[in-house]
Amino acid sequence: MSEFPMLDTHHSSLITHHSAEGVPWLGFAPLADEPGLVHGISTRAGGVSEGPYGTLNVSLVVGDERERVLENRARLARALGAESGQVYSCRQVHGATWRVVDAGTSPANVERESLDILLTGTPGVRLLLKFADCTPLLLWDPHHRWVAVAHAGWRGTAERVAHAAVQVLAASAGSRPADLWAGIGPAIGVCCYEVGDEVIEAVGATLPDPAAAVRPGRGQRRHLDLAEANRQQLVAAGLAPERVLSAGCCTACESEMFFSHRVQGMPAGRFAVVAGVQ
Repeated sequence: MSEFPMLDTHHSSLITHHSAEGVPWLGFAPLADEPGLVHGISTRAGGVSEGPYGTLNVSLVVGDERERVLENRARLARALGAESGQVYSCRQVHGATWRVVDAGTSPANVERESLDILLTGTPGVRLLLKFADCTPLLLWDPHHRWVAVAHAGWRGTAERVAHAAVQVLAASAGSRPADLWAGIGPAIGVCCYEVGDEVIEAVGATLPDPAAAVRPGRGQRRHLDLAEANRQQLVAAGLAPERVLSAGCCTACESEMFFSHRVQGMPAGRFAVVAGVQ
């Protein structure tokens, strides 16, 4: 991709940044000036990958060349004030398992672990999770200066991964849910996410108001609002509603900007949500 498409931000809490190397990334505007927090959401632009991975694919397990992925991650790390050796990712498995990362943790070891929540309070560490329609979650504790990122597809949402992320911050950092900020990143929107009854039922069983996360679809099939489902879970876990931010954009509708598995099929790259403490 030669150009960075412009995001329509009138309905979004996201703002755009560019690095000195020309790597664009997005951030939640209310968190942009939070002391101690570094965070960013990558797009498809600014990398070296080609074809369906073009250009800033950050996943090592979707068929892209390893050297290109590592260069993409290094560019994104530098854009967010770190080096590639400070970036920690993992093998995402659509669950709610978690791992605390600190300066003594081996990035190579974490990359092999099956996890969907990473958290840290260690300055310099950058946590990276990968997405192509699933819902990214970022949680920030401004009092203890701890951050968590979580991967919430429909299976993870049915496993209450948002609630689990709040709980592990409380257990690991002493966080009070009412003090936390949360950002719900770009994901497939209710406009495009038509699913079967088994998905609706599995996610709905975890929600205070399941009807608010469902829209009519074609025939017997309905559309699921994963962002709303995760918003409900975060508020139910104790977050103040006004502290839950939404990217407000659909990866399928904005597939020129974000990788979308539903639009591209296989193979497809992955964009990143990166967060850390400085």
